[in-house]
Amino acid sequence: MDSVLSKIPLSARRAIEAEIITKIMVSAEKRVGDLEARAILDDAIATAAFSAGQAFASKAPGGVPSLEHFAKVLDIWQMGGALDIADIRQDETSLSFSVIRCGYVNIYRDLGIPAGLHAALSCSRDAAFAAGYSPRLSLERPETIAQGARRCAFLFRWT
Repeated sequence: MDSVLSKIPLSARRAIEAEIITKIMVSAEKRVGDLEARAILDDAIATAAFSAGQAFASKAPGGVPSLEHFAKVLDIWQMGGALDIADIRQDETSLSFSVIRCGYVNIYRDLGIPAGLHAALSCSRDAAFAAGYSPRLSLERPETIAQGARRCAFLFRWT
């Protein structure tokens, strides 16, 4: 099934996911309340992102994850104009960059997705993806566009 999904641009996948997730959230909130519904959503998205990180790691040369290989994910994340990334810096132990335009937030707005879900649908994936990629990789991100900032500041550290 992954081969079929990999042919769909990531921005299109996120739009499709957001539409159905929003409908599920509305139903779940009615049945179990806002907090429990959000906890379920957060857990499901983190689990999916962790698995995606593991899958990306399996494609590393020799099956050995590295920061050098992980940095290639930026090309994937930018495909189809999903993100505009600037100020990329990389050394042996860190990768930093800024997202200066987030197409996902724009898609969610266009779909009428409540603003309170934007970060959960996209931003919350990143730390779990990094953890799935390697226990040596961590993410620091003090601000995101989805939470009202002008940019998303990413700092991945390899320890």
